[in-house]
Amino acid sequence: MNVTFLGDVRSNEQGLHELVKELGWTVVADGMPIRLQQRMENCLTVKAESDRGSISYREPIHLFRGLGLLAEAWNEKKYGEITEIPKFRTNGVMLDCSRNGVMKPEAVKSWLRKMALMGLNMLMLYTEDTYTIEGEPYFGYMRGRYTPEELKELDTYAHELGIELIPCIQTLAHLASFLAWARAEELRDTWDVLLAQQDATYTFIEKAIASVSRCFRSRRIHIGMDEAFSLGRGKYLDLFGHRRAFDIMSDHLRQVLRITDRYGLSPMIWSDMYFRLGSRRHEYYDLQADIPEDVIRQMPRGVQFVYWDYYHEDSSFYRQFIRMHRRFGSDPVFAGGVWTWLGPAVHYKKTFAVTEAALTACKEEGVSEVFATLWGDDGQETNQWQGLLGLQLFAEHGYAAAVDRKRLGQRFAYCTGGDMDAFWRLGKIDTLPGARVNDLTPDNPSKFLLWQDVLIGLFDEHIRGRDISSYYSRLAEELERDAERGGTYRSLSETAARLCRVLSLKGELGLRIKGCYDWRDREGLARIAEEELPRLSQEVEGLRRAHREQWLSTYKPFGWEVLDLRYGGLIGRIETAAHRIQAYLEGKAEGLEELEADRIGFDSYQPGPDSGIGKANLYSRIATANVMGFR
Repeated sequence: MNVTFLGDVRSNEQGLHELVKELGWTVVADGMPIRLQQRMENCLTVKAESDRGSISYREPIHLFRGLGLLAEAWNEKKYGEITEIPKFRTNGVMLDCSRNGVMKPEAVKSWLRKMALMGLNMLMLYTEDTYTIEGEPYFGYMRGRYTPEELKELDTYAHELGIELIPCIQTLAHLASFLAWARAEELRDTWDVLLAQQDATYTFIEKAIASVSRCFRSRRIHIGMDEAFSLGRGKYLDLFGHRRAFDIMSDHLRQVLRITDRYGLSPMIWSDMYFRLGSRRHEYYDLQADIPEDVIRQMPRGVQFVYWDYYHEDSSFYRQFIRMHRRFGSDPVFAGGVWTWLGPAVHYKKTFAVTEAALTACKEEGVSEVFATLWGDDGQETNQWQGLLGLQLFAEHGYAAAVDRKRLGQRFAYCTGGDMDAFWRLGKIDTLPGARVNDLTPDNPSKFLLWQDVLIGLFDEHIRGRDISSYYSRLAEELERDAERGGTYRSLSETAARLCRVLSLKGELGLRIKGCYDWRDREGLARIAEEELPRLSQEVEGLRRAHREQWLSTYKPFGWEVLDLRYGGLIGRIETAAHRIQAYLEGKAEGLEELEADRIGFDSYQPGPDSGIGKANLYSRIATANVMGFR
């Protein structure tokens, strides 16, 4: 379509230029006229007529969302007026760039364009050590860290699209990758926590804050400080003796805030440590957590607390916890979750259940800032593009009291070019019959069925009597049909289909190997060794190559070596399984000790009518019960 813009164009000209290309439009002098008008009211109004359109808006991000609404109206020939009242001042996304997958700048730009059409106005790139600190060559070494030039370029690009790019770093814990180096010894309290109350630590933190402050327009910064479980229990204890963790945390925060003040920054931190320290069970979501009044009085002012919760499906819990946060003297920022961290597949049933409950509560409680997190625990096995539908859910909650599922699918199609049903099918990989989806953490069979060993089978008892193969075969066919339809996201369905083919072959194979061995079914063992295991190896190799192509199109190459090692290890163990079985069949081995061992549940799992299938999120524990190495 040929369009021309009239009215308030100049201030948003570059962003309009980028989104016109995204929509497949062309700007010409005599194109379909679109009149733009900025106004003070917190309101977005889009008028679509057969021969013209108009958008009135307050913030640039509202204008860019309006473009998507106008494109949809014209394409569907649904003429008339659309009015939306934004529900949140800030509604955005946090992309994990610290679990090996550092998204390429061009991929981030594509993400930003889709966010702009959705109407999302904030992006954080979560970087533990994946940014550059001058004079610290081991910080992010061989980890794909962003250069200052890359961050500045992304910041400018986001700004042109009405999106605030906020630095999101760590200034206390979650720094194991850097602290493992000898250079960081003087900064190390424990393996992943910085040494508080030490001048060298604050010199280092200032260098980190100075680095990111030069790369971003925003004067806001997320300084982390979550999950510092071993705070004060390592070198700190040796140097300074035992102190109440509340006091160490508050003193450290004050020191860091002095630095952010010097750089004119407004900081936010994750809130969990204060709640954990006040809980007798050291839990975050403890409604009986008792944070002493003296601690609350001593807590530094001028810092926002981010309440993260990806788990609860009851709005009343969120409302209560929001009120508990307000005891700290300010409104919390809420961080929800698009479940991309369970293993190789997104989990949309859980994502939708928790997001509906959480954002409904946020609107009821008047929380004005929210964002969706897309974590990549244990190696970023799920490509973050799989989580795109979750972003649309956050966006639509930001402009409506409630979200209609059919309307969500329509908006998703016009903002991203994606098909909601195809994305929903990506989320079915971990929801096979018997899997728990409504626990705080749902079951993740795709992760442990992919990586567990075919001879050792630590999770075999979890799937005994379940028709794993049929479920994944059917799902593979559905995903293959999605891939055949083509489109921008074909590779997501294609790779997921390959995963399901592997799981259909491998899921129950360990049980069958053990059964054939126990029953001395030599023909069955021979068929497995000569036919099934070689076929499985070929399918795993096909999955590895598809996954590699997907990774390299989205992320920097650093970090893929971890998944190459996992796939290579899996293929190696499949070959060893065939070799061991053949040795047994040929009389070269009297027995197979791996198959003589009893199968029991992982971490005391007991099969039962409502026991679910199980969950595990660490490759190192799934693949073997033996030691894979310690720092």
